[in-house]
Amino acid sequence: MLKRIPLSGTAALVLGLGVAGPAVADAHGNASCLGFEASGVAPAGSSDEFPGGPAQLQAFLREAFGHPTGAIVSEAAQQHLGSHEACDAGE
Repeated sequence: MLKRIPLSGTAALVLGLGVAGPAVADAHGNASCLGFEASGVAPAGSSDEFPGGPAQLQAFLREAFGHPTGAIVSEAAQQHLGSHEACDAGE
């Protein structure tokens, strides 16, 4: 027996999948520091700092700290400081 998925749930799923692509615009003021950083280096080739995009940023963090980047990513994802500049400054 198939369960029926409410139309609103289906719409949310479609919309969620539609925005799951690479970030190509600046993050909004409500974004986390991870969102600001990702929008600053994605897609690859759009940043002089990390021309390889998010993959190069992650490789840099792994080399700099010598361990997987999960803890760093998690912390940045929980910080909402209002701007890319504030996140970079750690305010």
